[in-house]
Amino acid sequence: MRLANNPALLAISAGICWGTSGLVMRFLGAYGFEAVEIATLRLLIAAGVVSTLALRHAKGMRIPVRQLPWLAMMGAGCLFLYSLCYVRAVEEISLSLTAVLIYTSPAMVMLLSAAFFQEPLTRPKLLALTLTFCGCSLAAGLFPATLHYSWRGIGFALLAALLYALYAVLAKQRAQQCDALTITAWSMVFGAVAALLIVDIPHGLSLVRASPGSLIWIVIIGLLNTALPYLLYTRAVSLGEASQAAMMASVEPIVATLLGMAVFHEVPGIWAWLGIFLVISGLRISVAHSARVSKKEG
Repeated sequence: MRLANNPALLAISAGICWGTSGLVMRFLGAYGFEAVEIATLRLLIAAGVVSTLALRHAKGMRIPVRQLPWLAMMGAGCLFLYSLCYVRAVEEISLSLTAVLIYTSPAMVMLLSAAFFQEPLTRPKLLALTLTFCGCSLAAGLFPATLHYSWRGIGFALLAALLYALYAVLAKQRAQQCDALTITAWSMVFGAVAALLIVDIPHGLSLVRASPGSLIWIVIIGLLNTALPYLLYTRAVSLGEASQAAMMASVEPIVATLLGMAVFHEVPGIWAWLGIFLVISGLRISVAHSARVSKKEG
């Protein structure tokens, strides 16, 4: 089955693209960019690229006016506000705990999808969800580790997870009435506009002027880590079950771990390797279940 029509491969590909973003953020952070500035730059680049693609499409960016409030919610809320909540969570609690709390989102997507789209809560789904969450916890270093807890930080992380889940559900809902490319383009535009309202633009421009080499990483994070994965993910939820797509995109922390090994020579411990194994096992169950569902529907 072609990638463009296979929701499982689309979601996994999106997760792989997102998994490389931590590497790019490290390089941009070394240039002095703050997290909010990085979030703004990635949305600006992505909005420009995806909007250009949409305008070249036969349908362009034409969309019923009644859809715009929903797309504004997806862009300004689910995309940009998610980034802000993620940053605030990392400021309050450890990165590993934040990552684990973010990956409660597949469970949220599963429950929301069951409520709104009547997607069944099957045993393979629940098993895959359990394996994936436990694997993400181990790969992120949640156990065994001494973590700093803050109820405010935990709240920000859970809010970010909810916003991530809402994007999947809203994208699935909008895709029933609009083209996936158009949905992604408008979401990116609204997200970029929201980001520009609060970011320190002069400071960001001064960093670009001082370090022109940073432009390469800005383009990469905008294209590879934002535009492409959101296009793939939106397409995945429009073709298949939102809960399945959310679980399959959880390959992201595994990709980040492997990149850390390859680029920064970070050697995972036995718990991290166990986490990788559990996530892969959960993904295999998800893919097999998705294939069985597609075969029955076909």
